[in-house]
Amino acid sequence: MATPIKQVPILTGEIAEAFVREAEENEKLPRLRLSPEREARVRKVMRQLQDFKFPWD
Repeated sequence: MATPIKQVPILTGEIAEAFVREAEENEKLPRLRLSPEREARVRKVMRQLQDFKFPWD
């Protein structure tokens, strides 16, 4: 038996306008950037995760 899909609420009126206004304001804020050292560390960890072998394989 299929599970019914719940309806997604749709924003309307003032709530929708406030949501869009806040999203546009947040879009202009500076984004957090990683330092080159942290970027290198993230790359290293990601590479280690890709190369990981489970002991039981």
